[in-house]
Amino acid sequence: MTGCDDPSNVGQGLLDAQAGDTRVVSLLPNSISVGDRSDPTGGNAASGAVLSLMGVVDDPVRGQMTSRGFLDFVPSSQFGSEFLSATVDWAELSLNLDYRYGDTTGVVQFDLYEVPSDWQSTDVDAGSSIDLGPKIDSYEVAVQEGIATFTLPPAWVQDYDAILRDGSFSDVFHGFAMVPTQGQAIVGFRFSDSSLRASATPGDTVAFALSKVGSLTDMPDGDPSSGRVFLGDGSPGGVDIRFALEGADFEQSLIHRVIVNLNPEDVAASYPPGFARPLPAVLGLEAVSEDGETRLEIAEVAVNTDGRFVMDNTTLTNVFQSANLGRSVLDRFELDFPSDQSGVGFFVLPTDSAEPAIEALITATPIN
Repeated sequence: MTGCDDPSNVGQGLLDAQAGDTRVVSLLPNSISVGDRSDPTGGNAASGAVLSLMGVVDDPVRGQMTSRGFLDFVPSSQFGSEFLSATVDWAELSLNLDYRYGDTTGVVQFDLYEVPSDWQSTDVDAGSSIDLGPKIDSYEVAVQEGIATFTLPPAWVQDYDAILRDGSFSDVFHGFAMVPTQGQAIVGFRFSDSSLRASATPGDTVAFALSKVGSLTDMPDGDPSSGRVFLGDGSPGGVDIRFALEGADFEQSLIHRVIVNLNPEDVAASYPPGFARPLPAVLGLEAVSEDGETRLEIAEVAVNTDGRFVMDNTTLTNVFQSANLGRSVLDRFELDFPSDQSGVGFFVLPTDSAEPAIEALITATPIN
């Protein structure tokens, strides 16, 4: 549905004396479906996801969502001889919890595992898998913003004593996995102020900085046949949209402007008091070929004060014009969220409602 090779000036020169009257047409998608594009959920200190998510919540609208979080660390500085020549006798995870989804009054229980092999944060998306190594211990964390600490057991400290003091630490150690076992919330840990801390002698504590994160979340996609689709951050499947821009439903036209409105369903009344539900603030739109190889970024827009997303630019107009004239090599639109929005918030798109969830307003002049 997009892109001719040169989208500039599409349709110019087509308007002649036989053209009809300019009008604004409301065009609804002929298909809204669950896509196969997994949201990127891995990141490092420079780019990508900014949170490691962990927890489980039974969302009143979407159903159960379960997030496993992955964390890896690197030495934050050159360590002194006192630390390198002694024996490590204590270590803890100190993590900055600043994302909460669900019941903020309780705790999340989880098991901490070693990650046995190297993983690249740039390769982690919602459909990935990361192996788990041996279980280290079980913990719980209060669903409260601030620094949460988890003391590592003496047996783990003893096993990793030499590795923590070795110059090849980053090559040998591959991080931790946090796997929830009980709770009613998902929490997120951020890069800033998060570290693995270790001590070899009283008062001699060193820090390993959080270097990369990943999150894998199991969540329902929704079913168009049931009347709704979920557009969610961290989802293994996105949302695809198709418009019928050729044939009897929409004649060949000179398209002057296109505005796409996204109107999610208001589901706030479904949630109990005190249920934290942060939503994504920015939404992206791309036009994509049938095989998914060719992509054109259309826009990234912020949510309006009334809860809608409005997309309106020249690229979008040119995409519709090219498709209307049968010159497009692309097949559909895809909705997605920028990867630095790390969370599990979602929007509900009704597919059979009298109030359309997605609408294109097209200002066009038919070509007779």
